[in-house]
Amino acid sequence: MKKRMVSISLSFLAALIFAGCVTTLQSYKPKTPEEASIKGLLVKWESTWNTHDVNGHLALWNVKAQIMYGKDRKIATKNEYSKILPERMNANPSIKLGAPKIKGSGHKADVSVNMSIGSYQSPTTFHLLMENDNWSIISWEY
Repeated sequence: MKKRMVSISLSFLAALIFAGCVTTLQSYKPKTPEEASIKGLLVKWESTWNTHDVNGHLALWNVKAQIMYGKDRKIATKNEYSKILPERMNANPSIKLGAPKIKGSGHKADVSVNMSIGSYQSPTTFHLLMENDNWSIISWEY
């Protein structure tokens, strides 16, 4: 019985330590000014979604964006997405992004994160485009 209690206690302690080591987007420390700019975009993306700021959220997407949505992974233009975004925001709980893994070259970057929606987690990749010294989201995959 003692061995079982020790085993359960150690497992619980390990889970707590692991959970404490998980880095969130908010706590991520960018290594370069470019990474800081990309982190800022993702922080705004997360924040505008969670506050249901439709216009602020849409402003982060490139005018030529192809936006995947829903379980069926349909693709919409930014204009089409603007018409369904309020409903999508109301239907989905808050989103939390994990620490980003940023790979960039020139005016393009791919950012991989874990996205948590309620208790569901999904690996997600944002494809970014730099235009006029500003990053925007051109597409994403989940």
